[in-house]
Amino acid sequence: MAGTSSRGNPSMADVVRSVVVLGLIILALWVVGRLVTVTPDEPTSSVDYAQAAQQVADAVPYAVLSPPQLPDGWRATSARLTQGRWHLGVVTDDDEYVGLEQDQKSAATLVRQFAKGSKAAGQVDIAGSSWTERTASDGDVTYVRTEGELTTLVTGSVGRAELKDYVASLAVVSPR
Repeated sequence: MAGTSSRGNPSMADVVRSVVVLGLIILALWVVGRLVTVTPDEPTSSVDYAQAAQQVADAVPYAVLSPPQLPDGWRATSARLTQGRWHLGVVTDDDEYVGLEQDQKSAATLVRQFAKGSKAAGQVDIAGSSWTERTASDGDVTYVRTEGELTTLVTGSVGRAELKDYVASLAVVSPR
C-alpha cells in the first residue's frame, strides 16, 4: 500500500509546520507571562531602618549610629546586623548609594572590605568629630573614624558635600 502518509519519514514541510506551531505556542506563553508579571518601578524595596537600628542598638555593645531621618527622596534599602557589624544601605533620589558600616574591627579591615582601592586624602572635621577622608578612582568618597574598638565607615557615590551632611546627621540610637 503505497499511500501519501509521511508518518515514518516526515517531509520538510511537516517539520517547518511543527516548528512554526511550537514557536507560536512559546510566543503566546511569553506574552501571557509578560501580561501577568508585575515589574516594580524600583529594583529594590525600602526597609524600616529606624526599627532595625533600634533592634541592633539593643543587641550590640557599642553606640549604633543612624540618621534620625533621611533627606527627601532617599530610602533605606538594607539595614542589618551581620556577625556584629551594623550595616545601613541607602539609595538617593538620584539612584546614588550611601553605605554605613560599624564594627569592632580595625579601620584597615573595613576599608579593605568596603572602600577597596581608596586612598587617604587627609583628616576632616564633621560635626565636631575627626574623620579620615578617602577617595577612590571612581569618585566614591569614604569617611572613616575609629573610637576605641569601634570603627565607623561611611562611603558613597553621592557628592562630597552630600556625604558630609549625611555623616553630620548621624546620631546615636539609644538602647531600650
